[in-house]
Amino acid sequence: MSITEQHITPLSDTLPVASVGDLFGSQARLVAQPEEAAEMLLSLTDNIVVWVMVVALFAYYLFVMFAYGGHIGQMAKIAIGKNLGIRVADELSYLFMRAVRNSVAMGIIAWSLVAVGWMGAVGAAGVGGIDPLWLVPLFALVLLALGGAMRIVTIGICTLTRRKEVSEGLGVLSETLMGLASIIVTPVALLFVVNTGASVELFGTIALLVACVALFVYITKSLVFFIEQKISILLWFLYLCTVVLIPIGAVLTVMVRSSVI
Repeated sequence: MSITEQHITPLSDTLPVASVGDLFGSQARLVAQPEEAAEMLLSLTDNIVVWVMVVALFAYYLFVMFAYGGHIGQMAKIAIGKNLGIRVADELSYLFMRAVRNSVAMGIIAWSLVAVGWMGAVGAAGVGGIDPLWLVPLFALVLLALGGAMRIVTIGICTLTRRKEVSEGLGVLSETLMGLASIIVTPVALLFVVNTGASVELFGTIALLVACVALFVYITKSLVFFIEQKISILLWFLYLCTVVLIPIGAVLTVMVRSSVI
């Protein structure tokens, strides 16, 4: 028999086939493709509570834009201009503050949808055995509680400096930045949750970038604010860790530990 007539065993028949889990451990998995990420997203967001909140958020967004859209420019001036909290606190109208607080309330719902959607996109099954049906309302309550706690801590720190009016300026600065970021991210959050195609990752990335930019701007402007008010930088660092970094770190830790990444 010639060598050309001999049967050559295919290489795939002679080598054992190993799975990703065999090679890298039971917790390993391949990076999800956009279609897979969309399916994971639906596992946490495809329920009646989420869809009711999506419809309510859309209606709320239209109301805020119609009633308070004219104040967005002033929010942007505070966010990117040189006028910091305490400087403009006495000049702001009651209607402007209503616009800011309505935007913040809208943002609490939007950021809650983004948080749950992000967990679903990375493969989380839930948080602590809580029914996925109630995850968005739970995150909304957590964000509301964190906001209240941050406000109380801010007032307490400013009381230590015997300058209670500083807390009012920080409140204006933080609420305005949160309101402006919420106006930007709300349409993105709606598209992120209702979309089931390859653009899921795009909308999720945009929401994450908005959050990072808002956080960076607040950290920077709060530092400038403390310097202008001649308050110790050490106190600013204490404020930053207590009011900003620790709460954000706690929320992210819960989300990451609940995810298969």
